[in-house]
Order: sequence, then structure tokens, then C-alpha cells
Amino acid sequence: MRKHIFSILCQNVPGVMMRITRAFTRRQVNLDSITVGVEPSGLARIILLFSADDRTAELMRRVLLRLEPVESVEEIDPEMSIVREVALLRTVPLSGENHWKVVEQIEEAGGKIVEARDGAVIAEVSGTPEELERLISQLGPDVLAEVVRSGQIYCRRL
Repeated sequence: MRKHIFSILCQNVPGVMMRITRAFTRRQVNLDSITVGVEPSGLARIILLFSADDRTAELMRRVLLRLEPVESVEEIDPEMSIVREVALLRTVPLSGENHWKVVEQIEEAGGKIVEARDGAVIAEVSGTPEELERLISQLGPDVLAEVVRSGQIYCRRL
């Protein structure tokens, strides 16, 4: 089994996400990440990340193409793509030295503080999933009260 990434272009209609996720559920394939955005054309682009063998991935591609609102399904090669993810990190209230140390770690990772109150901060960080994992691990559960992640987005390189 390996990671597969599908870029699905479909009509932006109610129920389309349910139809797509149901197709995976019926075949007992777990989705690791789902992100959706609306293209300038009005169509929705859905990025799905999942683990499966190549045969199952090809089956899922064919199944998705048969769904009425789906216009196209393209498998993305992660080596030929740029991947990003956004996270919001909320810390526990910290005092003095610890507070500034955490702010420095967040800023070194390319993040920015979007809100600060009573020693706690909410930071916005974007980068590769590995970069986010590294920062989250560095800060640890004693510092982080909440982590909210967007899911991975991919775009083919030029």
C-alpha cells in the first residue's frame, strides 16, 4: 500500500461530497485528507489523500468517474507537486520566558501570531505536512491546547 492523491473536478452541487466519500466507505478505503475549493469556472476541486494498493486506487478512479457530478479524476504524483497545509495552534497560557520562547519557535517556523491574550496565543502556520509535524512535536502537548489542520493541498509543479 502507498499514498495516492486524487484531484477531482466536479459540479459544485449539494451531496457531491457524500457521494464521493460513500464510494470510499463502501470499499473500506480510509481517506486521510479531504480538501475542497471552488474553481473560477464554478466547478469544485476536491483533493483526496488515501492509502491503497495500485489496483484499488485504479478501481476508485473508475468508480468516481461513474458518479454523476464528477467531471474528471486525476492522480497527482507527489514528487511532481507542491504540497502545503495550514494549521491554527492554540497554546495554554504561558508566562514570561516560556511565552516568548514559544512565540520565537512559531515565528522561526514561518508562523505568525494572530491573537494573544492572557499569556496564550493562537498562531497560523503553513508549510509541508512534515514541517507542521515538526513544529507540533517541538511544542508538545504541554504547550498546545488545540491544533486545527486544514488538510493537505497539492498543485502540480510548472
